[in-house]
Amino acid sequence: MVDSDRALYGRLLGYLKPYWKAFALAVTGMVGTAATEPAFPAIMKYLLDHGFQATEARMVWLIPLGIVTLFMARGVLSFVTSYLMTWISTRLVTDLRRRMFAKILTLPTQTFHDQSSGKLISRLLYDADNVNQAATTVLVTAVRESLTALSLLGYLLYLDWKLTLITLAVGPVIAIIIKGFGKRIRNASRMSLQAMRQTSHTIEESVAANKVIKVYGGQAQQLERFHADTEQYRRSMMREAVPASAMTPITHIAAALAIALITYLALSQTTGQAGASAGGFVSFITAMLLLISPIKQLTTISPLLQRGLAACESVFDLIDSAGEADTGSTELKSAMGVIDFKAVSFRYPGTEKIALAGIDFHIAAGQTVALVGASGGGKTTVGALLPRFYSPTAGSICIDGMDIQSLTLDSLRRNIALVSQEIVLLHDTVFANIAFGLSRSCSVEEVTQAAMAANAWDFIQQLPGGLQCAIGENGAKLSGGQRQRIAIARAMLKNAPILILDEATSALDTESERQVQAALATLMKNRTTLVIAHRLSTIEHADQIIVLDSGKIVETGTHSTLMGANGYYANLNQMQA
Repeated sequence: MVDSDRALYGRLLGYLKPYWKAFALAVTGMVGTAATEPAFPAIMKYLLDHGFQATEARMVWLIPLGIVTLFMARGVLSFVTSYLMTWISTRLVTDLRRRMFAKILTLPTQTFHDQSSGKLISRLLYDADNVNQAATTVLVTAVRESLTALSLLGYLLYLDWKLTLITLAVGPVIAIIIKGFGKRIRNASRMSLQAMRQTSHTIEESVAANKVIKVYGGQAQQLERFHADTEQYRRSMMREAVPASAMTPITHIAAALAIALITYLALSQTTGQAGASAGGFVSFITAMLLLISPIKQLTTISPLLQRGLAACESVFDLIDSAGEADTGSTELKSAMGVIDFKAVSFRYPGTEKIALAGIDFHIAAGQTVALVGASGGGKTTVGALLPRFYSPTAGSICIDGMDIQSLTLDSLRRNIALVSQEIVLLHDTVFANIAFGLSRSCSVEEVTQAAMAANAWDFIQQLPGGLQCAIGENGAKLSGGQRQRIAIARAMLKNAPILILDEATSALDTESERQVQAALATLMKNRTTLVIAHRLSTIEHADQIIVLDSGKIVETGTHSTLMGANGYYANLNQMQA
C-alpha cells in the first residue's frame, strides 16, 4: 500500500484499540492454528519412512489419537478466533455508524440540500459494511494466512532449504500482480459505491413520492431510473470482478510452476535432502501443496482491501465533515424575547441571487410579528436565520441585545420553538412525538396538558391506546389537522419564549384550520412570535406586519394601516379575497 493508503488503513485500525484484548486473544488462536499446520505433513513423513509400520506398539494408537487431537484443537482454535473476530467486527461497524450518525445530526442545513437522504443512508449502512470487511475480514485473513504460510515455510526450510528458496521466488511475482490490479480495483470500488448511493437515493425518493408517482403515472419513469442505477452498479462490480477474478488463477499458475520445478529437482536429486527418503519427499510436496491455500487466500484479500479503502474514504469524509459552526460562548438562559434584525443580508451558498438585502426590524418581547409577501420574497429565509440554520452574510441578529452568533447553539435553540406546514413526526407513539427531545423528563400529566392546550386531546383519546398509539411513518395514521396539533402540543410542552410559525395552517381545510388557529392562539400567549404567513386572513391581529418583496422590506405596519395605505399589502389582500 502507498503511504496515503497506510494512513487510511492505520486510522481504521485505530477503531480496534478499545477491543485489543479480544483481538490479542484472537491472534493467539490464529498463532495456535498456524503452528499445527506442519503437523500433518510431519505425520505423513513418519508413516512413509516407516512403511506404515509402527516401530513401537504404542504408536498404533498414539498416531490416530494424535490426528484426532490435532484436528479437534484446530477446530476449537478456529471457532474461538471466528467468534472473537465477529464480535470485534460488529463492535467496529456499530462504532462507525454511531460516529457517522452523530455527525449527520450536526451537519449544517445546507448539507441536506446538497445531498439526498438516500445517499447519506447508503454511506451509513453500505459503506460502513465495506469498511468492516477491510478492518476485520482482511485483517484476519492477512494475519492467519501469513502465520500459516510462515509456519509451513519454516517446516519446508527444515526439510530442504534449497528447494524452499525456489518456493520463495513466487512471492515477488504475486506481489507484482496484486499491486498491478490494486489501483484498478480501487477505482471500480469507488464507482460501485457511488452507484449504490444513487440507487438508494432513487429508492428513498420513490418511497417518499409514492402517491405522486401513482397519480401521475410515473411508475415506468422511476422503474427506468432504477434500472439505469442498478445497471451502473452491475457494470462497476464487473469492472471490479475482472482483476479480482484474475488474481487467483494467475497465482495458481505461478505456484504450479514453482511446484513443477521443485518436483523436477527433487526427483532428479540435484539438490537437497528432501529426496533422501520417500517420506521426506512426500512430506515436502504435501507442505508445498498446503502452502498454496494461504497464498491463494492472501491474494483474494486485495479486492476486499481496495473496496474497504474506497469505503473508508467515504466514511471518514463524512466523519471529518465540518459540523455546524458553534463559535458562541454565551449561554442564553431564559430569553425575554426581544428580537432585532440589523441590516441583515443573506445569499444561499452556491447561488448568486440575494435572498435578503439590508433587512431591519424590531420585535418587542411578547409581540406577534407577521412576515408576508409573494413566494421567494424572503419570508422563510428570515425564519431560518433566527435559529441559525444559516448565518447572515452581512448584518446581525440580536436576541435581548445579544448577537446570536455569540450565543451557543444549544442555548439559542432551547429558547425557540418551531411549527411549520411541513410537519415531521416520528414513527412512534403520540406521547413520544409530543415529548420529543424531552421524553426522559416529561410526565404523562405534562404531555396531557400540552395536548389539551393544543386542542388535540379529544382526538387523541379516540385513538387506540391514546397517547401510546403508534401513528405510523410521519403520522400517516393522522389527518393533516391532527398532525399539526401534535406539532403544536410539542411546542406547548417545550414552552420556549420565542415561537416561529412557518405557514402553519396553509395546507389545512377550513375546519382543521379553525381548530389549529385556536390552538395557535393559546400557544402564542406571552411569547414573542414570528409568523410567516401565506393566508393574510390569519395574521390580521398581528401587532406588526412586515411585507417583503425580493428580499427587501417594502411596507411595515398593522393590518388596518397597511390596508389604508392601499399599497403592496392591500393588493395582496385583494388578490386573496
